[in-house]
Amino acid sequence: MSQNNAVSSFNPPGTGRPGLYPRNSRLSQRLFMLLLLYGLAFAALSLYQDIAAAGVSNLHFLPFLLLGLALLTALAFEFVNGFHDTANAVATVIYTHSLPPTVAVVWSGMFNFLGVMLSSGVVAWGIISLLPMELLAQASSGHGFAMIYALLFSAMIWNLGTWWLGLPSSSSHTLIGSIIGVGVANALMQGQSGVNGVNWEQARSAGYALLLSPVIGFACAALLLLMMKLLVRNRQLYRAPQGNTPPPLWIRGMLILTCTGVSFAHGSNDGQKGMGLIMLILVGSLPSAYSLYDDSHVIPLWVKVVVAIALALGTLVGWRRIVLTVGEKIGKAHLSYAQGASAELVAMGTIGAADAFGLPVSTTHVLSSGVAGTMAANGSGVQMATLRNLLIAWVLTLPASVLLSALLFWLFSQL
Repeated sequence: MSQNNAVSSFNPPGTGRPGLYPRNSRLSQRLFMLLLLYGLAFAALSLYQDIAAAGVSNLHFLPFLLLGLALLTALAFEFVNGFHDTANAVATVIYTHSLPPTVAVVWSGMFNFLGVMLSSGVVAWGIISLLPMELLAQASSGHGFAMIYALLFSAMIWNLGTWWLGLPSSSSHTLIGSIIGVGVANALMQGQSGVNGVNWEQARSAGYALLLSPVIGFACAALLLLMMKLLVRNRQLYRAPQGNTPPPLWIRGMLILTCTGVSFAHGSNDGQKGMGLIMLILVGSLPSAYSLYDDSHVIPLWVKVVVAIALALGTLVGWRRIVLTVGEKIGKAHLSYAQGASAELVAMGTIGAADAFGLPVSTTHVLSSGVAGTMAANGSGVQMATLRNLLIAWVLTLPASVLLSALLFWLFSQL
């Protein structure tokens, strides 16, 4: 089916489905390009100033070019993370007609930006800590760029592949799996046990958070919806939207508030993954200019800014595939106002708690499982084909990214 036919069949009149394909104005396109160019220029200037301040003067053209390409790829990963994950934050407000799609994604982008800028950096430190200190100390050698490009490309390949299929897979799983794969492959290539290639204590903590958060999302969202039914007797809250009519003002405000909270929490948690990734690149390629900072976990301000810009811009494109999956392909009935609010409240709380403890979690899996939980609690039924695909992606993401990054690291090392 062509895209035009898909669009026309997706928005038949009178179905209550939102229009997911609004036209972008020329002004919005120009603002997008302006912010993109500003972010790239700001990153380049800040990097140059840091190198100059560190007194690095013997940097040859090729390493500098490879460093620049690595940073661009890392920002591209965060950009993809934006349109891959933030669709989860806006799906509920779009499908309940609380906000038009264009307004929703711009609003979400703003609070993703703020979430990154106000983040603590603890999650970023946890990402860096996955690799042993001795490997990071050797990362400026010939294997440094092989390590960097292997984990970047493996994460990008899996994220784009699952996005193309419309599967809400986890960027967190992908990035952590890629880092583990590089660490294990490096240890094996050095004649050591693969166990020595990764900080397994840190990996175990991250793994527990990634595995348990969807279960928490499902159970807590289901319980919250049941509690709301007991305590709030307004029937309109539990009905699907009628046509394209916006919900009552108080319900609309509640849904916009939860969308805002999820967007901010996503920026704070997922943005730090990009920050940690960039710091791995900087420490690995320019140890004389960058070092692993002390226990305050301070990240350079320019890294925060450019990651925030990349994540915010990513929310503005490519979000439709995942929004469609969350809004229509998880449950057998249209999402009600109470279901949307329950799923997002639980996602906001879970991600915020993980951020406080410095643990990476998947916004995608928490929100998707929360929607499924509300469908089950409401007796609406769930589409088992979609849940099966989500489960397959959830199970396969970590081992697939480990294997892919290990193979890429070996290949790039030979080159």
